[in-house]
Amino acid sequence: MKKTAGHPILDRKRICRYILILFLLSLIPLLLIARYNHPCADDFSYGNHTVATWRETGSLTQTISAAAEGTETVYNTWQGSFAAVFFMTLHPAIFGEYLYALVPVILILGFSAATMLLLKIILMDYLGADKYSYGIIAIVITFLSMQFLISPVEAFFWYNGAMYYTGFHILSLVVFSVVLLSIRADKMHDNIICAVLAVVLSFLIGGGNFVTALTSSVIMALFFAYRLIVRRGKWLIPLLGLLAMCAALFISASAPGNAIRQEHFQGMNPVAAIVMSFWYAVQFVIHFVRIPVYFAFGCIIPIIYKTARDSQFTFRLPGVVTALLYGVYASTYTPNLYAMSSLGMARVVNVNYYAFLIFLFLILVYWCGWISRKLPPAPAPVKGKKGNAKRDQSIQPGLTGILAACFLLGCVIVSGADTNAMTSVSAARSLITGEARAYHEEHLSRLELYTDPEIRQVEVSALTTLPHVLYFDDITPDPTDWRNTAIAAYYNKDSVVLK
Repeated sequence: MKKTAGHPILDRKRICRYILILFLLSLIPLLLIARYNHPCADDFSYGNHTVATWRETGSLTQTISAAAEGTETVYNTWQGSFAAVFFMTLHPAIFGEYLYALVPVILILGFSAATMLLLKIILMDYLGADKYSYGIIAIVITFLSMQFLISPVEAFFWYNGAMYYTGFHILSLVVFSVVLLSIRADKMHDNIICAVLAVVLSFLIGGGNFVTALTSSVIMALFFAYRLIVRRGKWLIPLLGLLAMCAALFISASAPGNAIRQEHFQGMNPVAAIVMSFWYAVQFVIHFVRIPVYFAFGCIIPIIYKTARDSQFTFRLPGVVTALLYGVYASTYTPNLYAMSSLGMARVVNVNYYAFLIFLFLILVYWCGWISRKLPPAPAPVKGKKGNAKRDQSIQPGLTGILAACFLLGCVIVSGADTNAMTSVSAARSLITGEARAYHEEHLSRLELYTDPEIRQVEVSALTTLPHVLYFDDITPDPTDWRNTAIAAYYNKDSVVLK
């Protein structure tokens, strides 16, 4: 390894290669355990009409039509998030139980791709980072997003909850990627494509969960205002996206079913919900985010600093920008405080966590950029023999090496104290111990009873193995419980109950 002034130099290309390998290795247990995934709870209640149509007709067109009818029913009787409900009624197991294994594969790969796409546009297209610096930062943030979740089963494995929250978070990452790309698009057909995508995706997001819909609307509104007032140009596509999002959000909020659903919860008044959102945002950062996450960000600060320093942005008013970003982040807590006076279910807190990592990254970029503008300029690049400036491909290890060691040690300590603390470690343990396979076999035994046309009143044994990344919920001994009646309707049985 080369040395400069007696100190080793870490090559960013080599670091990027190492962490890419580690990231890909971390995906292996998540993708392997996917084959043992099975539907549960709301998958059955939202899918019973569409699965009946598919079994009777085998027609995709009629099944989609049944999904639209089911969405209308739910809109009038339970909740207004019409775009999300439509997707909920079409989970893969409707077309075959074995296809439910695709749920985590689609969501994990989709989440990874969407996160890295947005970070690529921010880091490379706007800040001018080289591909290795981008790779290191993007992989680290994506890795943290997937490994230290509040509930991995509700993030990637249980379709109904995962699609509703992680799925629409993915859409939000894509729509903001599209909007950012549109700012730099020069050709008319590129702008038209961006406009169409922005409108369609924004409308879907507005008709999805209220957390993503509200925060995305706030971001789109701020982006439109910035382009209109400060930059004075390229504001049309953000405006179209904002209008589409707000239109869908209005349709969703106006649903008759929302009033019925709200009878089951005790909410806050709007002002109190907004005020408490700022407090809950602080509490989340203190109590929900694990220490290794902060060490990991410490590891990439030198690369973030260099990227911000070498960019063309001025990074003015960092305090104002930080307060603004914090306010937008706090808005991720408002819908559930308003509706339920709490953070909400774990799948909601997962979205709070995804957003926290993105906003922390943006704040670090801005402060690093501002600090670099206050310090003496960096020395000019060294000239090579041919007179071409050599690209600086290295970083001094120092603090980065120490924090990296602390991060790895923190992961070991966290996983040692709780084997479910990291998603991949939990999945690997379930695979190695046979827990995941046992869970799968118990579900297959149940499926034989559910699909037996001679049995009308089904009695099944309770599950004995509950893998952390696969198990979400189960039926009860009470045949009138909504979970029992939902699965009975799904398989066309008179009743389903635990023995």
